[in-house]
Amino acid sequence: MGKTKGLQRRIVGKAKQAVGEIIGDQGLHEAGKAEAERGREEQDKPSDRNPLKKLNQLT
Repeated sequence: MGKTKGLQRRIVGKAKQAVGEIIGDQGLHEAGKAEAERGREEQDKPSDRNPLKKLNQLT
C-alpha cells in the first residue's frame, strides 16, 4: 500500500478511536488505535519510487 492508503487508514483509525471514546465503546477505541498504528507503519515504509529513503534506513 502507498502513503495515501496509509494516511487514509490513520484518519479512519483516529475517527474510530474518537467515536469509541465518545460513546464509551472500548473495543472500538482499541480497534481504531490499532488501525491508526498500521496506517502510520505503512506511511513510514520506504517507497519503491524513492530509493534515497531506503538509503536513510540503512545508515
